[in-house]
Amino acid sequence: MRSLLVLLLALVFVGGATAASFSFAVTTVSPVTVATVTLNGVDQTKTFSIADTVAYTGGSNNAGWNVQASATTPTSGSNTLPALKVTAGTAVCQGTCATAPTSSVTYPPIVLSTTAVRVFNAATTTGQGTFTVTNTFQVTYPANIYPGTYVSTVTLTGSTGP
Repeated sequence: MRSLLVLLLALVFVGGATAASFSFAVTTVSPVTVATVTLNGVDQTKTFSIADTVAYTGGSNNAGWNVQASATTPTSGSNTLPALKVTAGTAVCQGTCATAPTSSVTYPPIVLSTTAVRVFNAATTTGQGTFTVTNTFQVTYPANIYPGTYVSTVTLTGSTGP
């Protein structure tokens, strides 16, 4: 399993490809900055995307794969925002792919906590090739939130298996 940290920040891990292989890399440049909001007494939401590359290549690779995410609560000093949510996920082939991923993950939203949850997957015998997986994250700004710069750390992991 390869893991990385996104502080609304992304690091890249790249694995080699030989016989049957799996690699996972976050490709979104870090840090990710969410658009600002003007506080106006109304609840507001903003979204941002994080893309990663999943390469599941070579022979005998039919176990499927998973992308998981966790996140800390967005904070500014002692003030907090609601937990981040994942509202969508897509996979696009990068070149030649034997089998597109069939994901069992359903949206809307997956509420993130410090415990990792699956945000996209390829079922057994699917997801063979190299794919860009993009997840959309949502930040909610309640009407009564205090002004500030809120920071959250998002952790993404990739692994083989259904």
